[in-house]
Amino acid sequence: MYRRIDVLVEGRDDREFFNAVIRPILEQRHEYVQLWEYAGATIEKRIRYIKSIRAMNAEFVLVTDINASPCITEKKARVGEQHKGVIDPDHMIVVRQEIEGWYLAGLDDQTCQELGVRSIPRTDDVTKEQFRCMIPERFAGSAIDFMREILKVFRVDVAREKNRSFHYLMDRLEKQSGEA
Repeated sequence: MYRRIDVLVEGRDDREFFNAVIRPILEQRHEYVQLWEYAGATIEKRIRYIKSIRAMNAEFVLVTDINASPCITEKKARVGEQHKGVIDPDHMIVVRQEIEGWYLAGLDDQTCQELGVRSIPRTDDVTKEQFRCMIPERFAGSAIDFMREILKVFRVDVAREKNRSFHYLMDRLEKQSGEA
């Protein structure tokens, strides 16, 4: 049976992360993996996209940051309402706090030292602003270059231990692969 999965990610940083870290995992179980950035799309365009995925009976997941929501359940409810009910909570992954925390989660202590960044035992509450303050001088304030360097040495096993929402995503992917 042909297996396809669409992953709707918010922006460029999310897409780069999913391309480098998550796509290889998904490609072990799916013939086709599509990443789609939704930040610049209208709600109506997002709804049409999700409806087209559903019409193909393809798997999909929408990834979103928790941002100012008080909890994951509330964030999922808000996203569902925005998308007029075409997406349910089971098709959402909420990153706590922001994707930058997932980037840092994949760095072990030795790699942090080599990159010149402070090691953080838990990255669940790292914000974009905190991440930018941690960028080492040698990257001259370029978050993109720093993120790409992190992706070269990213360790999934370490990230699972340092970030609960990343751990949840990995558990969910493993569960789906067991259902295949």
